[in-house]
Order: sequence, then C-alpha cells, then structure tokens
Amino acid sequence: MVGLIFKVLIELVKTVGGDDAVTKVKLKAQVPPDKDYKLNAAYDDAEWGRMVGATCAVLGLTAEQAEAAYADYFFKDALARWPMWFKMSKNSREFLLRQPAIHNSLAAGISEAAQRSAIADKFRIETTADGIVTHYRSGNGHCGLYKNLARCIVNHYGDEATIEERQCMKHGAAECEIHVRWTKFKVTS
Repeated sequence: MVGLIFKVLIELVKTVGGDDAVTKVKLKAQVPPDKDYKLNAAYDDAEWGRMVGATCAVLGLTAEQAEAAYADYFFKDALARWPMWFKMSKNSREFLLRQPAIHNSLAAGISEAAQRSAIADKFRIETTADGIVTHYRSGNGHCGLYKNLARCIVNHYGDEATIEERQCMKHGAAECEIHVRWTKFKVTS
C-alpha cells in the first residue's frame, strides 16, 4: 500500500474528528503517533487494515460507511492533486479504462520490484460492448471502495451507469468482478 493512501485517510480523520481523532486512530492501530507516511513509499497491508479498523472505531463508522467516506474524500483529493487525469478523458468510461495505469503510477517511485508488482497486480480491465469489467484482487478487500470511486467518477462526468459486483473475494471468489455498464454519456458541446 502506498503512503498516499495512508495520508489521505489521516486527512479524512483529521477533517472529521480533528487532531485528537488522528492520535486515537494511530494509537488504536498500533502506529506511533508521530509517524509520517511518505507519498511514494510502500507500507504493510496489515498496517493499513489496522488503520482502517481504528478509523471505523474512532469515528463510529461501519466498514461500508468508511469506504464511502474515503472514496469521496480521495476523489476530491485526486481531482485537486491531478486535474490532468480528469481532463485527459472525455467521459467516465475513458477514465475508468485508464484507472489501472493511474493506480500503478502511484507505485512508480517504489524501488523494490516485489512491492511495485504487488500494487500493480491488483487490477485488470476487460471491455464489453457497453461497459467494462474490472477484475480486482487484493487481500485488503476494498471492492466497495472501488465501486464508490467509480460512482464518484461517473457522477463527475455527468454520465449514467450501473455498477454491479458479480463476484467477490469476501464471499469466496478468487477475485472481485465489478461490471460497469453505461446507459448514457453526458453530451458536451
């Protein structure tokens, strides 16, 4: 897991609960209160899991609520941090087709090949006549986060789509399989 993901989570916790909540989350997750995550460094997935669990406990959120809140916060951060990613795509389909490359670019600065590969191997996209199928494999089990981010992106472009998860690792599948099917693209002049 890249440090950016941790940094955004900490900023979300700080926005919702202040500095005291950040300290409580770190302590509950067994992370030193003064630990600062570097954007392009890799961190242990187990630490991420502890941070997410601690965030849910401290902020009083279910896992689903935390994924939705994080997706919204991360989307807004990404829009401000990398506006060109969004300008490069004329619609949400084009953006989501680029998503694995964007995701993998976050790991580009990680020097250890195995850590880069673990990040890059999480997503694979296949196209269909009216949509895409995202194959997601991660022990973190954040398929809900992906679905929420996809909804943010569809809404950002003003498109209409259905997002359906047909297989899920949480229910014993080898991978999560998320189908995005577009019913309408916003017409731009």
